[in-house]
Amino acid sequence: MKKTFLLEIWQKNIVKFTIKSFNIGGRKMKIINEKGKLFGIINIIDLAVVLIIALLVVGGVKRMKKSPVAIAETKKALITVEVSEVRKATVDGIIIGDPLYHYDKGQLLGEIVDKKVEPYKEPVESGDGRWILAEVPEKYVVRMTVEADVKENPDVVIAGGEQIRIGAQFRLKNRNVAVMSTVLGVEVE
Repeated sequence: MKKTFLLEIWQKNIVKFTIKSFNIGGRKMKIINEKGKLFGIINIIDLAVVLIIALLVVGGVKRMKKSPVAIAETKKALITVEVSEVRKATVDGIIIGDPLYHYDKGQLLGEIVDKKVEPYKEPVESGDGRWILAEVPEKYVVRMTVEADVKENPDVVIAGGEQIRIGAQFRLKNRNVAVMSTVLGVEVE
């Protein structure tokens, strides 16, 4: 009841401020009459609702009619990936020639074409107060080069359904291992 009362007051105030009138067919009409109807035909609130719905429909149609983005051709790329702080069993499970898949999506990232293994090092404070990199026993860093089919456009390189960027971290897997990796480089041929 209170909402209706406020609505009526609002409509009456609008009518007070719209004193202008015009001639239609020889008779004088106000733009908004005493009942709050525009040109005596439609209520202002009904008109606002119709306009909002029409704008939503037009916006939806425009969005659906957007031209699809051109699909880029597939190209070969070499992706350098680093896997840190892994044990010897993981190092042995990473085999040149094996495929690598995105852990969550299961899509093929590419094939391992090169592997370099180094001891894992952590900063440690020495006896004289300096910080040095010391090897951690039984931990390794593996740098792999993966040959992948990528889709390249000016904004992004996509491999295995993921955007490949330097510094991006991915969980990768194959038949032998599942590891967290960091992308160090991408070279599109």
